[in-house]
Amino acid sequence: MRLIVLFVVLALVGCAKQAAPVVSCAALTQGCALDQDKLFVKTDRAPTPLKPFALTVRAPVAQAVNVEVQMQGMEMGLNRYRLIRQANGEWRATITLPVCVTGRRDWLMLIEVDGVRRGLTFQTE
Repeated sequence: MRLIVLFVVLALVGCAKQAAPVVSCAALTQGCALDQDKLFVKTDRAPTPLKPFALTVRAPVAQAVNVEVQMQGMEMGLNRYRLIRQANGEWRATITLPVCVTGRRDWLMLIEVDGVRRGLTFQTE
């Protein structure tokens, strides 16, 4: 019986998601470094709701890169993108942000590289 309880506790601990470390990015068009410069995130233009923009993530040794965009404390629907590896080793996707009906402009981008999540906050125009 103790063995079963121990197994259940270990399984639950292993399933708990840890909070992603979060950094703030003042200018995504200039790019921002994350995780001690192991990742670099940049957009081709300032993010604006309903206007597609290109997102580039430089993660040279990555096998998979996904991005989820959300607002803290507000349901914005599913905004998850799988980035595609480019010939130069960068990862890219075209992102379109939804409109926030309350007028908020603060966003959280969760960047998942090979199963490890990191957070990046930014503002829209």
